[in-house]
Amino acid sequence: MTYDIMQSVSNEPASDVQTCPHCGFSWLPLSRAKCATRMSAAVESFVDVIQRAGEQVGTRPSERRWSILEYGGHLRDVILSVRDRIVLASILDVPVGTPIFRNERVDLGFYAQDSASDVAVELQVATYLFLKTVATLPPNYEERGLIYRTRTPLEITIAGAMSNALHECEHHLGDATENLRSLDSPHG
Repeated sequence: MTYDIMQSVSNEPASDVQTCPHCGFSWLPLSRAKCATRMSAAVESFVDVIQRAGEQVGTRPSERRWSILEYGGHLRDVILSVRDRIVLASILDVPVGTPIFRNERVDLGFYAQDSASDVAVELQVATYLFLKTVATLPPNYEERGLIYRTRTPLEITIAGAMSNALHECEHHLGDATENLRSLDSPHG
């Protein structure tokens, strides 16, 4: 059974919402415990990729891709941003989330001061804070709504926000792992 966690606020149908066309992630019903297990595993695997990358952690394998370190900084910020959206949705009726401005953060150099060890620890702390927030939610709060983003308004539930956070973790773990393979390959 599929679970439509997102409902477009506009009249435009959301055709690619259920499955990510890049990583195959599917937004299916997800318990808090399952979210916690999968998110923890993805973040720990990401931290492992950061450590295995060594001195190459800040290297972009191509001009079209971020470095493993930049993906890690982005993921940290996404986890914190989604956590804030969940807190707002727990308090306010259908609040509007603010954009994270992912490309602008990279372009403006907001990740330039990040070190591999800092990002690894911060990813773990951000995930812990996120999962602690989710675990603290009162019963049935997963169904409370929020407008996820302002650029293309989409109303989702807190359960949907939890799934989006998990998607980001698993998706960017794939990006980081692909980078590591590319950097390790003699044909780069």
